[in-house]
Amino acid sequence: MDLDMGTIAPSRLFAMYTSNLVWSLFLTSTALHAVALITSPVQAVYKWVRRQSSDSDTPIPYICAVIGSALWLRYSIFLRDTKLILLQTYAVTMQLLFVVALIFYRTKRRKLIRLMSAISAGMFLLFLYIGNMNDEDGKEFTGRIASGAQIAGSLVCPYLIYKAVSSKCIDFVPLAPVVFTWVMELHAIVYSIGIDDFYMLLANTIFFCMDGSLLSMFFVYPTENKRDLKPSPIPTVM
Repeated sequence: MDLDMGTIAPSRLFAMYTSNLVWSLFLTSTALHAVALITSPVQAVYKWVRRQSSDSDTPIPYICAVIGSALWLRYSIFLRDTKLILLQTYAVTMQLLFVVALIFYRTKRRKLIRLMSAISAGMFLLFLYIGNMNDEDGKEFTGRIASGAQIAGSLVCPYLIYKAVSSKCIDFVPLAPVVFTWVMELHAIVYSIGIDDFYMLLANTIFFCMDGSLLSMFFVYPTENKRDLKPSPIPTVM
C-alpha cells in the first residue's frame, strides 16, 4: 500500500494541529505534564542511590501507581485511544523500574518481593479474565476496576497526611510527584470531560481533591526531620 506523503507533510501536520488550536495546546500541555509526572520519582531514586537505602520511603504510592497505570493501559486499549495507550505504556514501564529500584535498595526486601509477586499474579489473572470478555463488557468492567483502583489508591493521601501530622514532618515522600500529580489530575479532569468518559472523570476528580490535601502538608510541615539535623551532644566528663 502506497503511503500518502501529503498526510505527514509539515504543512499538513501544522494545519491539523491548528485546526483546533486550544485543544491541541491543551493536549500538548497534558502530555508534557504527564511525562514530567511519570519521570518525577527519579528524584527519589537519586536519594536512594545517595543513601544506599530506600527504607525512608513508603512503597505504597509506587505500587499503587503501577497497578493503576496497568489498568488504565488496558482500558485505553478498549478505547482505542492511541495517545492514552502510548502514555500509559510509558507510565507502566517507568513505574516498574522505580519499584525495582525501591526493592534493590531496601534493607529488608523479602516481604516486599513476596507482595509484588502476589500482585503480579493477581494482575495476570485479572487481565486473563478481562481478555475473555467481549469489547463492550470488557471496557465497562475495566473502566470500573481502573477507576475504583485509582480512587482506592488516592486513599493513601489521608494516610500520608496522618503520618505527616503525627511526625510533624513530611520527609517520607518527595514533593515533585505530589505537585505534578495535582497538576496532572487537573489536566485529566478536563481531558475526561473532552472525551466524555465518566470513569476517568470520577477517578481523577477524587484523586485531585485527595492529592491537593496532601500537597497542603508541604506548606505546614518541614521536609526534613529537625531531630536528624541536630548535632550529637558533646560528652562531658563528670
